[in-house]
Amino acid sequence: MGIQDYSRGRNNENSIVAFQKVKTTIPAMWKLVLERVDGLKSTSEIANDLGLPIHKISGRFSELKSKHLIIQTGTKKIGNSQFAVFTKTSI
Repeated sequence: MGIQDYSRGRNNENSIVAFQKVKTTIPAMWKLVLERVDGLKSTSEIANDLGLPIHKISGRFSELKSKHLIIQTGTKKIGNSQFAVFTKTSI
């Protein structure tokens, strides 16, 4: 399965250009995110561990989920927000 743009705006020109710029870094980010998925940490906590804002890596969770490498096993409330908790699949 190749790298695909799963964003809602993937068909507009700005999104196409932005995706072309970042698609070479996506596999490395998949690895960084997947290494930190442990079934306990939320997406927000993983973003904090990586020193990145959540919007910079939220797409990586969606992509890893679509590749059947992770599944959502819960949510965690942090402040007034809910964040997903993922677990690695056995594939």
